[in-house]
Amino acid sequence: MMLTTTKCRAAAAWIRDIMMPANEKPWGLDPTPVAEVPDAYLRPLAAQIQAQAQKMQQQGEQVDMASLVENAREQIRQAVQEKADDAAKRHEDVVEDQLAEGGWDEAFEAFIDDFVTYPAAFLRAPILRRVPTLAWLEGWKPIKAETVRPEFERVSPFDLYPSPDATSIDDGAFIIERARFTRGQLNKMMGVGKDSGYNDEAIRRVLDQYGQGGLRDWLWTDGERAELEGRGHEWLTPGDTIDGLIYSGGAQGVTLLQWGINPNDIEDPLAEYEVEAILIGQHVIRVRINRDPLERRPYHKASFQPVPGSFWGQSIPELMADIQDVCNATARGLVNNLAISSGPQVEVYEDRLQPTEDPTDIYPWKIWRTKDSSITGNNRALNFFQPQSNAAELLSVYDKFESKADDATNIPRYIYGNENIGGAGDTARGLSMLMESANKGIKDAIRHIDRGVLRRVIEALWLHNMQYSDDESIKGDVAVVARGSSAMLIREQTHQLREQFLQLTTNDYDMGIIGHDGRRKLLESIAGKLDMPGLIPSEEQMQKNLAQQEEAQQKQAKIEQAKAEAEIGEKQARAKKYGADAGQTQADAAQTESETQVAQQMAPLEAQKLLAEIAKLVTETQGSPHGRTGLEGPGQTERVAGRKAPGGDDQAGARAMPGQPGAMPGRQ
Repeated sequence: MMLTTTKCRAAAAWIRDIMMPANEKPWGLDPTPVAEVPDAYLRPLAAQIQAQAQKMQQQGEQVDMASLVENAREQIRQAVQEKADDAAKRHEDVVEDQLAEGGWDEAFEAFIDDFVTYPAAFLRAPILRRVPTLAWLEGWKPIKAETVRPEFERVSPFDLYPSPDATSIDDGAFIIERARFTRGQLNKMMGVGKDSGYNDEAIRRVLDQYGQGGLRDWLWTDGERAELEGRGHEWLTPGDTIDGLIYSGGAQGVTLLQWGINPNDIEDPLAEYEVEAILIGQHVIRVRINRDPLERRPYHKASFQPVPGSFWGQSIPELMADIQDVCNATARGLVNNLAISSGPQVEVYEDRLQPTEDPTDIYPWKIWRTKDSSITGNNRALNFFQPQSNAAELLSVYDKFESKADDATNIPRYIYGNENIGGAGDTARGLSMLMESANKGIKDAIRHIDRGVLRRVIEALWLHNMQYSDDESIKGDVAVVARGSSAMLIREQTHQLREQFLQLTTNDYDMGIIGHDGRRKLLESIAGKLDMPGLIPSEEQMQKNLAQQEEAQQKQAKIEQAKAEAEIGEKQARAKKYGADAGQTQADAAQTESETQVAQQMAPLEAQKLLAEIAKLVTETQGSPHGRTGLEGPGQTERVAGRKAPGGDDQAGARAMPGQPGAMPGRQ
């Protein structure tokens, strides 16, 4: 019923989703809590602190050596940690580039398929190979070049043979890999150099002996394996590949010296050395001492369910083998029962049938020719009856054991989209709780990949770069962190918590704590989850943007300040003008009041002066012979002369001066 295939396919997809995310990596390089750096980096710091102490002594300041030493120790610790952090980040970029160029994704994807199918899955890494690359000359002319880079390769479980005493990759006496080489691969091994361990003469003998017809050492399992892997035609066209054996294990120093290893690499002829050797036919084409300081072999293994004390573990097909057998038997019984109960069964009494009737020839609307019952007996010629169908009971048995497969493998049906969940799975909250419980089972399996493969591969790359890289900026005391079974499984929950945290910190108080850099990191992590790389600027770009914003704000502040100062000056000038006008008004008012007072004081004097002039004029008029002055015209004599007016009144004598009794107001 292919139930095992469904479980293996679902587990592989689940693990790929966790271990191979789009914009993340399930590993990292973090500096150790107490990082170590070379003394050459610490000497300038120590010299700087010593110079500071001498300067303080020369200036006559009292030097507290205990406090100075403690501060110096703290400064050195911080500087060392910053150096280690920077080196770890740079080294992460280098390792990520090596993984991308070395075919890590393809090898790891094939490894996951083996992991869910076979008792153990294997990766070989890193493999240093010369590969062709594209280079450019002046004028953008492409040329072919060669470079040595680390590569990664999946090893089939059918091709790896551990020693009988092995329980892991490194603790056994040896591990042998059955490999296949092409003529091109063997030709690339020549001329690499003595340090690589290849023997050019042995390679030439192999090419001379097996170069035309190839070499294929068939095993009894190869036929079935070729059928399972879709290569059944290999029996007819075996090809020109050359089989070889790659040996990783111990060898005595005497044997290595006899083979031709450099004596400088052998300290003790009787000691055991970890080597890697390649045997093709009767020719050893390579022997090389393992350069790993811890003598770890370049193979990495993980099992879905490890068995303590055993090299091989248990895979999903083994965990559910009995359940698969029961489901297959139930399905066969169901099919048989459906076939039997699909139509009626017929009982035939052949003595009553006519000789021309064929009881096996049954079709609709058939007419049966029978004999008389009195001759053959009182029996029916045909009896039809319907067999009982047990389909419902068999289906319930099948469903029961299919659900048992979920418990045996920790891969429930709702993980790969089966809608028939029932119970708590009918609600969104219940389904979330069920999936969280299922994560615990897959976490355990992924943890085996973290420990057995991912951490070992990254450590091997890190150690290779530490030994042979010319870039000193990437070298530092770091530890490999495998995040596959922890942070990657809860990344959705973490993403939701980050969004909530982003909303909670949108206030001035929290921004004062986390600052712009902390806010940038938070936004960068959320943008990465949303597959939006490059949206959030880097730290350097953010500092540049902040500097530009501050400069713009300062310019704007200066403009606003100039405007404010201009407005203040205008207001002050307007106020001064209003003050001057008010003062002039007050002065004019005071002057008017003073002039009024003077006029009031001078009025009696002017009046007296005027009266004196009038009296003088009257006197002169009275003394004139003609009774008038030269100022008077004709007809006006009567108004000023001492003549009697009509009515007999003497107007001149009757008029008096102002202020005198009997004075005329009009004349005044």
